[in-house]
Amino acid sequence: MNLKEIWQARRRHVLLENTVMLYILQFSKVAIGLLTQGYEMRVLGMELVGTLGAAQYSANLFQIFIDFGFILSATAKISRRRDDKRELSRILTSVVTAKIIFMILSGLALTFLVVPKLMNTGEVLAYSFYLVSVVMASLLPDFMYRGLEMMSAITVRAVSIKLFAAVMIFVLVKGPETFFFVPLCTAMGNFGALAFVYWHLFRKVGVGFCRVKVWDVWNETKESAQFFLSKAAGAINSNLNGILLNQISGSFSAGIYTSADKVITVARSGMSPVADSLYPHMMKHRNFQIIKKAMLFVYPVILAGCAFVFVFAQPILTLWLGPEGKDVVAPLRLMIPVAVFCFPNYVLGYPTLGAMGLAKYANISVGFGTLVYLLGAGAAYFWFGINWVSLCLLSSITEFSILAFRVVVIAANRDRLRQRPETGAIPDGEDE
Repeated sequence: MNLKEIWQARRRHVLLENTVMLYILQFSKVAIGLLTQGYEMRVLGMELVGTLGAAQYSANLFQIFIDFGFILSATAKISRRRDDKRELSRILTSVVTAKIIFMILSGLALTFLVVPKLMNTGEVLAYSFYLVSVVMASLLPDFMYRGLEMMSAITVRAVSIKLFAAVMIFVLVKGPETFFFVPLCTAMGNFGALAFVYWHLFRKVGVGFCRVKVWDVWNETKESAQFFLSKAAGAINSNLNGILLNQISGSFSAGIYTSADKVITVARSGMSPVADSLYPHMMKHRNFQIIKKAMLFVYPVILAGCAFVFVFAQPILTLWLGPEGKDVVAPLRLMIPVAVFCFPNYVLGYPTLGAMGLAKYANISVGFGTLVYLLGAGAAYFWFGINWVSLCLLSSITEFSILAFRVVVIAANRDRLRQRPETGAIPDGEDE
């Protein structure tokens, strides 16, 4: 087989390759996080881990705001216009400009709304460094590489940079007085990845910044607004628990929840690359058979993994976190259903509903889940109290409610699942 044939064969398997690269990029990030958290627990203790967890959850809310749903709206647009580099440059510049505006607003919100409520300089530094870290992560043009299905181009080097940042945690974090170095090292790693990715985008891909109009920035922001609302609703579900526990029950409870949630985050990161790579593919080809294959062949493996973690939670957590890991066993088991419902939620969300012309229902379903979460949190506050038991159970109930909503919508519109023409045209009467 000559080089040309090898390249053509590679392009035929671009979906599989893109999925694998997303797995490596996503899973390496959380795997490195697991490794460092085990060290942090032994060096810092449960309470400071809880403080760092609350700071991270707060920064995650800022990241959702800065990202503003561009990962979905811009990815789909780039997938459709991948051959027009001038248009790609316009989209890149418009999205990055919008993100810089949101970044400035986030910095102001942290300075005037969050910092005055913090206890000491260490906490201020931790919250500030986490914000810098998520700003660096948000400015990564990963929507460009996902839309172009070129994740292999940046994965290895980005992972290497993050691994270096993780090593720095082991070098710099030596006791409770240095706990704020954890987000600082993460920010350093994200900055390194940011510098490399833009170099590759400009020099190797041939896409760069260009002059755009205010109207271009506004249009990109407006088109991503529906996805932002969905992401913002999801952010409430996944991040408010740690913040509430830190404020109401204290840092120790927040630390217990943070450690359990870290394992669930690993599970999510092991599943999301499938949906992330399916989304641009489905928007272009609308091949619903691949969704069926994902559910038939990937989901059983995930269920087996969830069962394994449930049964062997105690030895796994003790090995990972040390003696304090036994305190995390019960909350982790209560949150295992989140991982069980997560994969079908991913593949039946934007990849399936988006390709059916029903993306708005993917957004609405997350809003519905948020309503369930807020009602449940209110009920827990007045009847049972806010603690890790009630919030872990509520997380599982929320994830199930989103899945049930999406299944009902797909079943009610199952006629849209019929085979599409090879051109990817949408049959008459369907939404684009």
